[in-house]
Parts: sequence; C-alpha cells; structure tokens
Amino acid sequence: MHLAELKEKEEGILLRFEDERLAVKLMAMGVLPGSRLQVIRKNGSGNTLYIRVDQMHLAIRKTEAECIILK
Repeated sequence: MHLAELKEKEEGILLRFEDERLAVKLMAMGVLPGSRLQVIRKNGSGNTLYIRVDQMHLAIRKTEAECIILK
C-alpha cells in the first residue's frame, strides 16, 4: 500500500521507497524503514499530506507519498 492511499488518521509502517532520490532525502531526515507514519490531514485539493513520522511532523506532496510503500 502507498502512503498516498491512507485516509486521515490512518497509519502504517514504512517498508520501502520506490524513488531513490526521495529515499536519500527522507532517510537523511530520519525517515527510515520501520518508521511509523500517520496521515494527520490532507489539504483541500489533496495534493499535500501532513504526516507524523515517529515524533516528527512533515508535509509532503502526493506524488512523493505515492513513492512510499507501507505494510
């Protein structure tokens, strides 16, 4: 399942990334396989997701969320 498929308040465990460049950026910030991700909310158009990763809050684009695989 992709992160973009989750609804608000749903969560999952990061399994892997489909985009290597995105993986490098997020892993440098501490977003690692095994991290718990939760969708806090989506903006009105759904193009931005506000997520919690362990104890950190991030905003990511929907296109980026479609490259994050959860289990």
